[in-house]
Amino acid sequence: MKRNPAIISLLVVISMMLCFAMQALAQIEVIDEKTVKVKAFGIAKKKKVKLATSDAVRNAVEMVVNEIIRDQVEREAFDMVKAEFLAEPMKYVNDYNITKNYVDDAKKQHIGISAIINKDLIQQNLVDLGVVSAAKETRKALDRFTIMPYLDLDASSPEAAEWKELFYTRVRAFFEDQGIPTVGQDEAMAAEADEEMLAKMKSSTAGEDEEDPALQIARNTPADIFVKIVAKIDKGSYAGTTTYKVILTIGSYTVMTGEFIGSGQGFSEPMALSSSGASIAAGIDQAMNSAMNTVMDRLTMFWRDFVKNGKPVKVIFTDFSFGEVGKIKKSLGDITNDLKLLKRAGNVTEYMVWYDGSAEDLMYEVYDAAGIEAMGLSEDPSIISNTIRFHRKP
Repeated sequence: MKRNPAIISLLVVISMMLCFAMQALAQIEVIDEKTVKVKAFGIAKKKKVKLATSDAVRNAVEMVVNEIIRDQVEREAFDMVKAEFLAEPMKYVNDYNITKNYVDDAKKQHIGISAIINKDLIQQNLVDLGVVSAAKETRKALDRFTIMPYLDLDASSPEAAEWKELFYTRVRAFFEDQGIPTVGQDEAMAAEADEEMLAKMKSSTAGEDEEDPALQIARNTPADIFVKIVAKIDKGSYAGTTTYKVILTIGSYTVMTGEFIGSGQGFSEPMALSSSGASIAAGIDQAMNSAMNTVMDRLTMFWRDFVKNGKPVKVIFTDFSFGEVGKIKKSLGDITNDLKLLKRAGNVTEYMVWYDGSAEDLMYEVYDAAGIEAMGLSEDPSIISNTIRFHRKP
């Protein structure tokens, strides 16, 4: 029988639209550090409810796998063991219920489910199968990065300021559970209050728009990355009861350059617990859980690539001529693994370099490098975190 190309093309388009529609309907909601709630669909022949349900469960588990996998190498590794991994999908399911059950015009049985999935067990089995690295190995690969959390009170709702301590505590606890050290609130506040330090850091932005204050503060701490939290607390009512809903936007940035890495959003259900305090605290926990895993995935992917040539260090030279800067660049290239000019503004030149040692080790190497010492470097450079600022001798 001869097939009409136009009909075949139409069927392909409809099939693709159906796939996209199903993907749009599928959702993952974080419950806690180990479990997620997943909405997924399955399809089978008419009246084959069990088969359609099994298909929905497999799809739900695979959705969680797709959230865990971070790059093409891991994707290819999973494809090789996919059949084995999905042979018994129910072992990853704590509970589920059927939310939709219907037969379409093509006599296909459709089942929608809402399932509680053990993401922690999926992660461990992916590690056992060699698809992804264990958490401790991932942390090792990520080197020594430190995070400074920062609640942006100007962009947050006024009520959020009253819960500043809990926001800081919750986000620090999340990263420390991942094995990532955080800069304490006290250190960040001390840097925020040190106007002389901030003025010194801002001097390297001459000729540019004013930078984010959180970035300036982070540069005066031992942080490599800062995460900025914008929090909204909405007050509402339901059936005559006052409710509170927490909405979070968490953005992550490099301290070195201010580059945006990625963000995550989190929402809580409207809470009406025993008190307004209990409702807001529970809402913060729920919203934070739903936002932070996305943020962590973005940070992991970014940092793996960012530190592949060593630890990034910013080196700033002030009051050197164009020819001298050329010699500086050559010498930096000889003693570091990689080198990038960040900017030249007035009498200030900034480089980012990737180096195997600490910023202090690099400082001594710069002084020892051929052609550098003769330029009259001051003997009291300033080191703040991973930034070294060199000046000419007076």
